[in-house]
Amino acid sequence: MKTYSLFNLSLVSALSCFLSFNANADTLSSDGITPGDSDSKWVAGAVAFSLNNVYKDGDNINLLLPILEYRGDTIFLKDGELGAKLLSSGKTDNGVFSGGVLISGQTSYLEDDDTYEDDSALIGLKERDAVADGGIYFRHKSDLGLAKVKFFGDLHSEKYGNRAEAQYIFDLNMEQWQFNQSVTLTWQDQDRVNHFYGVSQSEATADRAEYKGQSAINLALGIDGRYRFNKNWDVKAAVGYVYLDDAITDSSIVSDDDISFVSFGTQYNF
Repeated sequence: MKTYSLFNLSLVSALSCFLSFNANADTLSSDGITPGDSDSKWVAGAVAFSLNNVYKDGDNINLLLPILEYRGDTIFLKDGELGAKLLSSGKTDNGVFSGGVLISGQTSYLEDDDTYEDDSALIGLKERDAVADGGIYFRHKSDLGLAKVKFFGDLHSEKYGNRAEAQYIFDLNMEQWQFNQSVTLTWQDQDRVNHFYGVSQSEATADRAEYKGQSAINLALGIDGRYRFNKNWDVKAAVGYVYLDDAITDSSIVSDDDISFVSFGTQYNF
């Protein structure tokens, strides 16, 4: 999950100015707001997170990253994804149904060979390009929580594959505290798994077997909390666990069966 956000940072930088045209929209109906969030239009801050590295001989990953979120009625920027809401039921007795389009991305520890040049089990592997994705989403928000599904396909001429995600976030708020549990299933097709975890014939060695990936479904469980000091400032913390499919862990360059992570951050709400 360095796989998580280096591509996202460049996406944030490139698109921040574009978002400002929507600055007078009604944030309360924004699809950029999820359970536990404030109703602010703009959020900026920083988050530190740490997780184990699933690649053999790779050091644990510790990063400090900026936070930038925008929550317009139509356009939103959330968790490194740029979205546009295209349809909404409005508020009904059964909650709010909505959907739209997304641009996102995915990178990996193997994006730059300078990162793993000292990792003996990974030396000789080709760099794995970051993947830019375009997709659609549908979501349902109720008093109990948020259900969301997303479908992505890569935007490259190379065949980097497709992925999808289904998530439910429980909405549990207590005055200044917000606690939210989440359950997430992520699917990656054979091409996507092979891109990040495959080993070609030319990369195989006596200690690194050739491996061609298969489609995978991972399960993630998480809990995060947010404490509001005042109208503008809050702190957030999260812990999570990801169980990796055998289609990933069977790779000869993967050593761990799961990912555990923690994060802590602070942010200012505009």
